[in-house]
Amino acid sequence: MQMFASFKSDFLDKEIFSKGLISLVLKILGSFFGYVFLWMVTRTLGASAWGEYVIFLAILNILSIFSRLGIDKLVLKLVAASNKNISAIKSIYILSLKLILIISVSISGIIFLLSESFAYLIFDNSSVTIIVKLSVLILPLFSVICLNENTLRGLKMIKEFAFFQRTAKMLFSVGFFIIYFYFINYSLPILVVYSYLSALIIIFILSSLRVYNLLKNVDCDSSININYKKMLKQSLPMMLSSSILLLMAWTDSLMIGSFMGEYQVGIYNVAVKVALFTTLTISAVNSIVAPKISESFNNGKSREFKEIIYYSTRLIFYSTLPVLLFIFIFPEVILSFFGKEFIVAKMTLLILTMSQAINALSGSVGTILNMTGKQKVYGNILLIALLINVTLNYLLIPIYGINGAAIASASSLIFWNLYSVIYIYRKYHVMTMITCKIK
Repeated sequence: MQMFASFKSDFLDKEIFSKGLISLVLKILGSFFGYVFLWMVTRTLGASAWGEYVIFLAILNILSIFSRLGIDKLVLKLVAASNKNISAIKSIYILSLKLILIISVSISGIIFLLSESFAYLIFDNSSVTIIVKLSVLILPLFSVICLNENTLRGLKMIKEFAFFQRTAKMLFSVGFFIIYFYFINYSLPILVVYSYLSALIIIFILSSLRVYNLLKNVDCDSSININYKKMLKQSLPMMLSSSILLLMAWTDSLMIGSFMGEYQVGIYNVAVKVALFTTLTISAVNSIVAPKISESFNNGKSREFKEIIYYSTRLIFYSTLPVLLFIFIFPEVILSFFGKEFIVAKMTLLILTMSQAINALSGSVGTILNMTGKQKVYGNILLIALLINVTLNYLLIPIYGINGAAIASASSLIFWNLYSVIYIYRKYHVMTMITCKIK
């Protein structure tokens, strides 16, 4: 009980609580509006419309890896280290903005001109050309949004960062969908993409205005010794480490789209969204315990380090367990909520949920590795998991369809979690899984 009280006090630490709560609430709101958007689309336009939207998101997010080259992550680091020197921040921001615009506009122009060939190459389907064109047209704005978000995050403006990153995209998408579908009576499947595009344009304007208002009254700091070459030298390693998870998130959808078309992408993604509902608690706990794991580890507080891991794992698992059981018991009921056509994804959902159960059992392995200076190790584990995912998708989708994609995704997630559990145990002599005991 004493240990639990100690851990509880960590959660209620004023600094962590005040910073984490707003982000958590906005994340939950963003997830809520995301599920509302999913329900509205699937109930009105069906799986194919949702599949087109998912393919659009996959193309946009993967291209944005190359349009940003980790520059936005570097800006987060530099702005946070600037001690709120607004002149220095303005210099960093403007240089980064120019570089991102040059790269993203160049990528957009090239792929736009080759959009039909690109659609045939990836999807063997010219009807996807319009989705490719829309993805590259919004790419520069999307890249700037990411830069704006990380600038605000570096300034510790958590409300603004969390709102633009988490909540606004889905909230505005729901609003525009209602306007276009119910008031303008536009009902083509591409409406879903238009709704999200409209949301991104509004977020680009609002986030850019917020950053502009912060920087407009100061001059650039001419003493900042950084140029394009130096920036890219620092940002490229960040791109490599941060892009793996993003690639893993969208690989399944792109490969299903390539092998089977947008309808099956829509069916599969609904199962993914339902299974991912179990990760809300994991994200919430990780956002709160991350600084405490770092603090206890780096200050040599071995007992406290183990206690945080011990209790956070239990909190994650037992809070996730009811959701996991509900999905396992009522998969058809849940899927039918989005439309009868999605019931065919019952086995897909069960496979994905099983892997999320392993994820919950394993605890905060990614956070532990990142907070203890093992980012490269974690990146290597994720890279192997990505290769497993891509290979199994290539082999299994032609045979088992969306169930094959689910097996690929589940296998990579289970590998990444269990390997991390073993590494942490060998390195720090603490077992992160639910069976662990504090020694």
